[in-house]
Amino acid sequence: MSTNTVLNQTWAAHIEKWRSSGLSAKAFCEQERLVYHQFGYWRQKFSSADESPNGSKLVSVELATPSKQARDLEILLPNGVLIRGIDAGNIPLVTSLVAAL
Repeated sequence: MSTNTVLNQTWAAHIEKWRSSGLSAKAFCEQERLVYHQFGYWRQKFSSADESPNGSKLVSVELATPSKQARDLEILLPNGVLIRGIDAGNIPLVTSLVAAL
């Protein structure tokens, strides 16, 4: 097996472990003793390979039943950014924010 293949597999495993960890990228790198900028390079590399054909990673979301708990909704982005307090009144703002990221 070539060095390049082993390197790809190693970083793919790191990225997959990070995605399932629930940690921010920085916290994960500290925990695993990985160099953050190298992690960022490989995360971007694998992220680009996972993009949908039209280049968008966004999906349509609808609030099924508004309730008092609606403010408990949150979005955790792959880069570790957490958006909390989402409700029917601020969905356009959240949509714009996520699109800008």
